[in-house]
Amino acid sequence: MASALPARAEVVVVGGGVMGVAIAHELTAKGCADVVVLERDGLASGPTGRSTAIIRQHYSQALLIRMATRGLEVYRAFPDAVGAPSGFTRAGMLVVADPTDRAALEHNVALGRAEGAATELVSAGQVRELDPRLDTSGELLFCFESEAGSCDPYLVTAGYAAAARRAGVAIKEGVQVESVTSGTVRTDRGSIAAGTVVVAAGPWSAPLLEPLGYELPITCARAEVGRFRLPDEFGPAPVIVADFSALELYFKPAAEPGFLEVGSLDSSHAARPIDPDRCPEGADRETLAGFHEGLARRLRGVEGGHWRGSWSAVYDVTPDWHPAIGAVPGAEGVIVAAGFSGHGFKLAPAVGTVVAELVLDERSHTYDVELLDPGRFEREDLVGTAYGYSVLG
Repeated sequence: MASALPARAEVVVVGGGVMGVAIAHELTAKGCADVVVLERDGLASGPTGRSTAIIRQHYSQALLIRMATRGLEVYRAFPDAVGAPSGFTRAGMLVVADPTDRAALEHNVALGRAEGAATELVSAGQVRELDPRLDTSGELLFCFESEAGSCDPYLVTAGYAAAARRAGVAIKEGVQVESVTSGTVRTDRGSIAAGTVVVAAGPWSAPLLEPLGYELPITCARAEVGRFRLPDEFGPAPVIVADFSALELYFKPAAEPGFLEVGSLDSSHAARPIDPDRCPEGADRETLAGFHEGLARRLRGVEGGHWRGSWSAVYDVTPDWHPAIGAVPGAEGVIVAAGFSGHGFKLAPAVGTVVAELVLDERSHTYDVELLDPGRFEREDLVGTAYGYSVLG
């Protein structure tokens, strides 16, 4: 029989993805263990569990670079920092862009280098030296980030959750949150009085916040990913590739040798909203055919490979493709961390720090997150980017 919910907690976190458990862990690290995490299904059962979990620092805003850098540091040292494996594997990441995006690419590389990221512009010849199987023909630009890699999102979520539990956090799975007000969280198993409520429920965050008078403009978008079996003779795994040219796709080595995970960088999927509770499980046949065509165009030697499964995730996309992190306007004691638009996994360690500081100190002093203020949408003060290309999830 499921254990009863506590009548009260200092902090109630809604959402058991990587954000929710990272926040809980950081709260305990700062001395607050009277925390309850509520998850409607199982941990990492939403977008987190379907993330390709690419860890990179390629951003056009200094704040996001700093937050992603923290993610890279934490995931590389996860066994020491959290006491569990993260599955982090360094692969390096190549960004491909069209000449029309030269200024944006050069800006992002220069900004990244100024913030300490190991990124540089590279020529087609240097790309071929990196991996001669990469097709560099055509008018293309490139940059390479040598420290980039990827994690196992389940391992990370489970590790954060285990560490939080050891510190006294109550994590309740299979609990449907029905409403949030200042000071109370109502669920299908009763209500909890809360000093602070943190809504980190991804695509399900906006409906919980709307009754508070705050509209979080999230579009729930489907993101399809294919699992591609490389031919036996292919050889070593390639680097991660984020191709913002006309191909608009990315691929990364899967945890299992001999496989790639392939997804889209076409931001138009945000124009086709879906019900997050009715997202198809797999990718469409036409999508996989397009992925295969693009993959064969960029990576030689894949022609004899084939698909061995696929899945779909739900992105919680905001109008500027950046999250809302901070106090909910007009709702005392309610904080939101949502709208990560498909690129949140790498930011979770830093988001945990930010939200823990907002809860305990009423301000974030490690990172100045004013850029991500939840009130910016109503003010029409959206985050600008120097990407000529879409955000990489």
